Amino acid sequence: MVEYYLKVSKLSEHNKKLIKQLKTLNKNIDLLTKVTAISVGKDAIFEGMEEKKDKVEALEGLDLPDRMIALLIGSTPDSVKSLRSKKKTRLKKAQAQPTKEEVKQK
Repeated sequence: MVEYYLKVSKLSEHNKKLIKQLKTLNKNIDLLTKVTAISVGKDAIFEGMEEKKDKVEALEGLDLPDRMIALLIGSTPDSVKSLRSKKKTRLKKAQAQPTKEEVKQK
């Protein structure tokens, strides 16, 4: 009975490792698919966009790491991080300021 329990627990631990590896592999495949699709359609995606901030905003919804976005737009990860941070700051300020209609109602 003890031998059976040890075999089952080892198998379970092994399965946990396999599942973790499969999840990591799946994330990497997903990332590779996105990057490949963007690379192929880069001209159409970035058409009319000259500024890096516009290109970063175009790719933001894809959940790509800063280093991947930087490679795709020809920038550095620090620059991408900075642009994202500035956008968040602008959004917070815009949300904090009342609109003209809200001011009139008060």
